[in-house]
Amino acid sequence: MMVKGLRVKFGDKVVIDELSFELKKGVTLLLGPNGSGKTTLLRTLIGMIKPDGGELFLERGILSYSPSEFFSPQMKTYEVLTAGKRKGDYDKYVKLLGIERLLERDFYTLSSGEKRLVLVAKALSEGNLVLMDEPFSYVDFANKYKLVQIINQLRDEKQFLIAVHELEMVNYADEVIVLNRGRVNFKGRPELLTEELLSSVYNFKVRKLKVGGMTFFTPDL
Repeated sequence: MMVKGLRVKFGDKVVIDELSFELKKGVTLLLGPNGSGKTTLLRTLIGMIKPDGGELFLERGILSYSPSEFFSPQMKTYEVLTAGKRKGDYDKYVKLLGIERLLERDFYTLSSGEKRLVLVAKALSEGNLVLMDEPFSYVDFANKYKLVQIINQLRDEKQFLIAVHELEMVNYADEVIVLNRGRVNFKGRPELLTEELLSSVYNFKVRKLKVGGMTFFTPDL
C-alpha cells in the first residue's frame, strides 16, 4: 500500500494534511495523541471517509478493518463474524484467539474485550492488508499478548497498520509512524524513537527505558 498527499477535511478543518507513506511488509504501528488523525486515516484508507485530495495505491491487496468503535447488533456472534460479502478462514482465527465459546452467544451480551476479539478475528480472516484501530483496548493481559503472538506469526504473510496508545507495542513492530495534527512527525524503525520526539508530540515529558532488551516509554514525573 502507498499513500501520496492524502488530505481530509471536516468542514473547514483539515484533519489529515498532505500525508504520504508506504506500508511495508510486517507490522507498522500508528502512534499519536488523541485527535492526531489516526482513526480518520484508517477510515479514509478503507473508504468510510472520502478524502479531499491525494492518492491510494494497492498492489494485490485486500483491505480488512477492525474498528475501535462498534455497535452491538442483536445477532449471534457467528453472524457478526461472517457478515458481509467477504469470506475468510474464520475457523482458523477463532481457534487461534480461543473464542469458540462465544460463537453461539448474542453479540450484544459479550464484554467489550470479547467483542474486540471477535472483530479482530474477522479482520484477520478477511484481508492481507489488515488495519486495526486500538485492537488492545478492553482486552485483558493474557489475550493482549496472545494477539501479539498471532500478529507476530502472520507478519510474513500479511501487512498490518495498527493504531495504538500502548507505547510498549513498539517492541513488536517493524516500523512506526507518529502522527500529530494530521501530519507525519516520524516514520522509521522503532529503535529510532526518542524521548524528545514523543515528549513533543504528546506534550508531556516522556522517558525512554531499556529493560531486558525491550524498550519502554514512561511518564517522567
